[in-house]
Amino acid sequence: MSTKSLGQKIREWRIKKGITQTELAEGLVTPSMISQIESDKANPSFKLLEGISRKLEVPIDEFLMDMQATLEQDTRQKLAKSLKNAKEYKKAIQVYEGLVAEEAGNVEEIQLDLAETYIHAKEFDSATKLLESMLDKVALDRDRTQAVTLLRWLGRAKIEQHDYVMAKHYLSQAMKELNKSEHGISPELQGVLYQYYAVALTNLGEVAEALEHYKKAIKASQGTPNLLLIGQAYMGLANTHYRLGDYKEAAETTRTAITMFRSVNNKVHEVTAKMNYGIFQYEMGNFDEAISQLQECADEFKEVGKPELVANAFGELGVVHLRMKNFQEAEKWCFRALELLPAEHHERAHVYRTMAQMYQELENSDRALEYILSSVSIFEKFGLLSEASKCYAQIVSIYQSRHELDKASEYMQKMTSTMQEGLRARGLYL
Repeated sequence: MSTKSLGQKIREWRIKKGITQTELAEGLVTPSMISQIESDKANPSFKLLEGISRKLEVPIDEFLMDMQATLEQDTRQKLAKSLKNAKEYKKAIQVYEGLVAEEAGNVEEIQLDLAETYIHAKEFDSATKLLESMLDKVALDRDRTQAVTLLRWLGRAKIEQHDYVMAKHYLSQAMKELNKSEHGISPELQGVLYQYYAVALTNLGEVAEALEHYKKAIKASQGTPNLLLIGQAYMGLANTHYRLGDYKEAAETTRTAITMFRSVNNKVHEVTAKMNYGIFQYEMGNFDEAISQLQECADEFKEVGKPELVANAFGELGVVHLRMKNFQEAEKWCFRALELLPAEHHERAHVYRTMAQMYQELENSDRALEYILSSVSIFEKFGLLSEASKCYAQIVSIYQSRHELDKASEYMQKMTSTMQEGLRARGLYL
């Protein structure tokens, strides 16, 4: 651990940068104040320290992480938020956990920030344990607004884990609390809650009900200035129309989402929506338009450094060419997608299924089985039971075409079991 003071660190980094105290002070404070800070005769505010960090091009935690104990609680909380916003989740957790251990005055706010950071860091068990402990206290206080907030975050954590059964459970409880609340719960929180619930329902195969909750999310969010939230609700609604086979309505709804994302300058969401628009085009038989749109999206994802989304666009290009019976092109785009995806990524399952469909059409049942079995394994790992059921149906079809009826029967039973598990999951927390 460093024994240098904050002032010494700032002076050291300023000298490394090759600038004077006057140059560092410009636009922030007087050169005299910088001199006092460097000689530890004055302490900078967190806002000033952020300005100094920007000018020196040094992360703010470089100055503060090893001197947490000497900092005021407010400054440490701001440090933790700064680290979280910079996606330095492990460091943020370290600061938040220290504040929670000291039982700081605004401990509930700090705990909620810590739980959110756990989720971002994929420490889901820690997030669940903390949120449930907070929920126990809220139940005693009968604070329904806080209960809705905590249950919403619990639902979010389970969605991130692909545990859609528990996500539905927590979010159902949140909506019960919402309906019982005597005090107004913000439209934005209502909109987020309805969206999360719709996501859980969609992944459990309850698409019609999901559609209604996306509409509720849009209605609740319309009065808020959060255009990103509204755009996400429209995109969810579009994808639900797609699952119901209403491709024209899906395309029109996606146009609205694209406009929303563009208005808030969110490039990743905008291009993702454009990619979905391309998918809806090939579903309507507009193959040339779909190919043009998807290739454009792949290029834009490259520009913003999103290789996994590039892979998604490549995978969809594989689907388009499969629909057009351009098997060599389909295989090329699928392989390009797989090259970019991590080994256990859930999107690999979709690409494997496309490959299986291609080889089945080419009457190469061995290769088709190889890919579809890989696909179903990943879908089940991620709890995507409705997608797994589709894979089992394809496996049964392949074995039937080979006249291997025992194998067909075996996988028919697995398909039935998976469908029953899906139904059990859907009805478990009604």
